[in-house]
Amino acid sequence: MLHKKSKSNRQVQRTKSWIFEAVMLLMDEKPYDKITVSDITEKAGIARQTFYRNYNDKDDVVFEYIAKIFSTESFVIEKDKKEDKNIIVFIIDYKYMTNYQKNLKKILSIIGIENRVISEGQKLPMLLMESYKEKLTEEEYLICRIKLGYQVTGCLRVLFDWFINDLPMPLDNIVGMLNVMNIPKTAQYRNIPSIVVRLKNE
Repeated sequence: MLHKKSKSNRQVQRTKSWIFEAVMLLMDEKPYDKITVSDITEKAGIARQTFYRNYNDKDDVVFEYIAKIFSTESFVIEKDKKEDKNIIVFIIDYKYMTNYQKNLKKILSIIGIENRVISEGQKLPMLLMESYKEKLTEEEYLICRIKLGYQVTGCLRVLFDWFINDLPMPLDNIVGMLNVMNIPKTAQYRNIPSIVVRLKNE
C-alpha cells in the first residue's frame, strides 16, 4: 500500500512538472493572458481532466511554484539573547530564488500575481501572531499585526523589484538594507517583537 502511494505521489509530481514546464514554454511564445488550458494540456501532452485533477486554473500552476519560497519555516519566533526579547524572523530561501530566477522572473511579470503572493505570504506570519497574542495587550497585538503586515509587504515588493531588474545588487546587501529599515521598538511598546530578515543559507 505504501509503495503504491509513493508511486502515485511521484506520478503527480511528474505531471505537475510537465504542466509547469508547458506554461513556461508557452510564455515564451505568447502573452500569459492568451494562454489557455487547452494550450497547456497540448504542450504538456496530457488530458484536460488530468490538468483539472491537479489545478483549478493556470494561475494555480504558477502560484504553486512561487509559493515554494514560503513554508512553515519562513517565519519563526526566536529569542534575541542580547535584549532577552522575542524576535520574528522572515527567512528568505536564497538558493531556491537564485536557482529558479528565470522562471520566477517570468511568473512575476504576470499581472496580479504579485498581489496574490503578498496576500498568501502574509497568512503565515499572521498565523504566527495568533500564538503570540496572549503575550501582548490588545493594543500591542494590533500594532504588531500592522507592523508585521507592513514589513512583510515591503520585503516582498523589494524582492520582486530585485528579480524584475535582474538582481542588480547582492541579496545580502538587500537583506542588510531591509533590516536597517526595520521599524524599531519604542519604549511605549517594548513587548512588541522586532522583525528581522535573514537568508536561509546563512
